[in-house]
Amino acid sequence: MPAKKVAKKVAKKTTKKAAKKMAKKHAGHGHEDDLRRAYEHLGRLEALQGAIASAVVKDISDLTELARVTLLTGDTKSTAELLRACEHLAFGSLASTTKEAPIGDALQDAIAARYERLIEHAAERWDEQETEPTELMTRAYEGAFDRAEQAYAKGAFRRALELARAADALSHVHIAGELELNDGGKGGKRRLKG
Repeated sequence: MPAKKVAKKVAKKTTKKAAKKMAKKHAGHGHEDDLRRAYEHLGRLEALQGAIASAVVKDISDLTELARVTLLTGDTKSTAELLRACEHLAFGSLASTTKEAPIGDALQDAIAARYERLIEHAAERWDEQETEPTELMTRAYEGAFDRAEQAYAKGAFRRALELARAADALSHVHIAGELELNDGGKGGKRRLKG
């Protein structure tokens, strides 16, 4: 078997094992932990507000509004994950878009391994969703995923990792039913189907 296929198979097995371990680790997390996480992510987003690149402002605004609605419905886990995604989108937008200076083989390998785990985990979780994601979620997820791939290909590793973390956070959100969002201060409402 070619080395690339073996490496992919090992990475996939490692990812599945890590996901199971993470699920056990987070099984004890409850409503209060998710509320605290959401509060902390929102605080960091507020601190970054003036510096966020315009390319992600709409996604962050829409996802923050969705987080507000999920909080009102009692889905604190989705609220925390949405705000985590926003935070990573914000940091990703601030990171350099150009190739980084040489970083050495050991660090390069560690970055590549982490990036691949994040991307594979996000893609697996996204594909395993039982309900069709909303347009907003799909747009935000695909945008983060695509921008991560572009940044990684250019060698902008900090940016790539942040955007991959945003895609991963979005893959954790499963919204069921129909939600109503404020329409960006225009006085209207939008309906999202989960």
